[in-house]
Parts: sequence; structure tokens; C-alpha cells
Amino acid sequence: MSKKSSETKQKILEAAKIAFSKKGYDGVSIDEIAQIANVRKSLIYYYFPSKEVLFEEVWVNSIDELENELFGSEEETENYYVKIKNFLRRYIDFLTSKKAISELIRREKTNVLDQDSWKNAKKRYENFLGKIEQMIIEGKKKKCVNDNVEPEVATEMIASVDSVPRKSLLKRVEQMLLKVLLKDNV
Repeated sequence: MSKKSSETKQKILEAAKIAFSKKGYDGVSIDEIAQIANVRKSLIYYYFPSKEVLFEEVWVNSIDELENELFGSEEETENYYVKIKNFLRRYIDFLTSKKAISELIRREKTNVLDQDSWKNAKKRYENFLGKIEQMIIEGKKKKCVNDNVEPEVATEMIASVDSVPRKSLLKRVEQMLLKVLLKDNV
């Protein structure tokens, strides 16, 4: 793919991310995405054979970006108190700074998990959740996470933080999650 072609594809993906984050999958047309990207509709179909394929690529790229932010630079610390605290802080920071991705995930995660046609998107999101769950399991093994914390439930609670309607409460939600998760209520 040429540099210009790659730039055009990225421009379409960025426009689609913005559109899907504002109106959701069902509320957006390819025409609207073309208008935002300032390209012809036919050019979108050149790169993406359907709206479903375009959405799925936007979703996977968004989860990749989120996961890279949260897990990309593995901390050298073996201290799981610090690891979990830093993870939650990075997650909250991501949700407040990357508004288009945050809104996209909040708006569409239920649909992604329920749609049979978005297998790659569903698998990608489930893999992301699995990494969070594995971190909690490891924290339990290291005796940092409370014994009564169920990793699967804690993962869903963490993943639902993006649904907090008042973003001003996110830091307090982070503190509450730390109190629930960590043994020493650090």
C-alpha cells in the first residue's frame, strides 16, 4: 500500500471512529463518514467492503490502542499493589483523554459482545478483558488482592468504569475500586 493510500485509509478510520463514537454504529451512515473524512463514498468501499468491516477495524484498532496504553510498557515492579494502582490510574487517564475511543467503547461494547457478525471485534475485546482478569488472578496469587474478589466480576466492574456518566467522579471510582480490590486498602 502506498503512503498516500495508507494515509487515506487512516483518514477514513479516524473519521469513522469519530462518527461511531458520537452516534453509534446504527446511527451512522457511510455517507456521513465520507463527509467527515472528506472523501467519496466509493473510496470508503474501496478500502472497506461494508460498514460492518469498517466498524470492526475501528473497534479492533481502538482496543489495540487502549491495551497498548494499559499493558504496553510492562512495569518492572513485581509489587502488585503498585501494578494495579498504576493500571487503574492509566485506565482512568485514558478514558478522560481519549474521548472518542472511550465513547465508542461505552456506546458499543454490548453490541460487540452480542453480535455474531463481529467475531474479530468480540474476540479482541474478550482478550483485553482476559488480560485484566489475569492481572487480578496474579494479584490474588501474590496475596495483594482481597481473597473474596472474584476476578471475572472485578474485571467487569473495571471495564464498566467508562459508563460513569459524570467523568468528574472517575478518580473517586478509582479509589473505591482500589479499596475493594487490594488487601491493605492502599
